[in-house]
Amino acid sequence: MPPRTFTGRTFAEAISKIKLELGDGAVILKSEKKSQANSFGLGGRDVYEVTAALPSEVKAELESGTEFAQELDVQMRDDNTSRGSAGSTYEIALLRSEVSALRSQLADIVKHFRYNNLPTMPEQLSKSLSQLTEAGLDRELATDLTTEALVQLGPDALTSSEDISAFVIAKISKIAPPAPNRLLPRTGKQTRIALVGAPGAGKTSTLQKLATDPAGFGKQKIGLISLDTHRLAAIEQLRTFARVTGLPLEIVYQPKDVPNALHRLKDAQIVLIDSAGCAPNEIQRLADLAAMLEALQPDETHLVLNATTRVVEQAAVARRFQLVGVTHLTLTRLDESQQPGALVMISHETKKPVAWLTSGQNFSGQLERYRPDWLRRRVFSGTAITNEFTPLRATVQNA
Repeated sequence: MPPRTFTGRTFAEAISKIKLELGDGAVILKSEKKSQANSFGLGGRDVYEVTAALPSEVKAELESGTEFAQELDVQMRDDNTSRGSAGSTYEIALLRSEVSALRSQLADIVKHFRYNNLPTMPEQLSKSLSQLTEAGLDRELATDLTTEALVQLGPDALTSSEDISAFVIAKISKIAPPAPNRLLPRTGKQTRIALVGAPGAGKTSTLQKLATDPAGFGKQKIGLISLDTHRLAAIEQLRTFARVTGLPLEIVYQPKDVPNALHRLKDAQIVLIDSAGCAPNEIQRLADLAAMLEALQPDETHLVLNATTRVVEQAAVARRFQLVGVTHLTLTRLDESQQPGALVMISHETKKPVAWLTSGQNFSGQLERYRPDWLRRRVFSGTAITNEFTPLRATVQNA
């Protein structure tokens, strides 16, 4: 009996059909997706086709299939040369198609024969799938990524955790890209960076880290602007911080106040802009914030998100804050989050790159630029956040 192809809406569904008909000892020969590109850009996920056979059938094919295909190919060439009639064209084309399919099938058998004792997928790949979902990636996206690895990686790579993680992170980097690492402004040009987000997201704490930590902008001439005039405590907090650090601070109440504030901060290389927290349903406050930012013309507007918040809630915040022109994402409280992969989902949802990652309450040593290698360590090694934050030096080369 020839190898059979089983289909399912998911890879797991196709595998369950294989187990039901062929048992746990079935050999997986080939796996591919048949659909248009999905929203993650990794190929379709509507229909999976998985080709499988019994070990005894694989052995029989290997013993006789190649010789048969070669002999049939010789006969076809001879027949085509001697006959060449119009009536034989269809028959010859059909035979050629069958030979091509057989050769392709035999190549898949040889490639995957070493996994004949694995009922679903290589052990290391299955482990990687679990790591991705446990880290907070959407189940469908995690399945797409591991299926891509199954189809594209060679047999040796599929047994290597390093090769699998490198492949997966390379794919993820296209879905959730890191923002360009430009720590310094261009010569003579002031850079303005606004921090926006929901109440309690950590905007002010992030501003304080960026202003003082050498990993951020701590070695530059910093100026501060606060738009958070709704809460007296917020103004006093930032005033105290400015007094202790010796940084100039401007409080802006209306868009018309912006020109004078910027003039007084004209010597600052970096101007960090704090803003009041806005809930997703506070449309008027979001509109007011948008008017302020339009007057300030920031080079970057970072949506600050609390990493412990559910992705669905982060997505709701992100959709609303598109009104103010968000350009980057920054995540806080990563020391409290057990699902670092959630940043992939929110980056995909917003189509914005991830810039900064923060952890803890200290001003120094708990700020880092997002890099794919950070996610690789967190997802596939489980490295603790608090032990791996390594400040990045602000150098002229990063300008």
